[in-house]
Amino acid sequence: MKVIVTKLLGSAEVEFLRNGVVVHRERFTGKVTSGCCRTIAFNEAFDTHRCRFVTAMPADRAFLYEVAP
Repeated sequence: MKVIVTKLLGSAEVEFLRNGVVVHRERFTGKVTSGCCRTIAFNEAFDTHRCRFVTAMPADRAFLYEVAP
């Protein structure tokens, strides 16, 4: 599975959930303005994912990502 980050100006996590329980987290930190793809070794079933901001910096809110197989 891949997480593709298209905008990051701080620190954020992508959480993968199954039945409302977090089963995996990936943390992203730094600055990305074009595109960055991270392949993750996570093969468990999940039914949703969400972004969680690690800090309260306004720049964190610019985080954009997508999950791909």
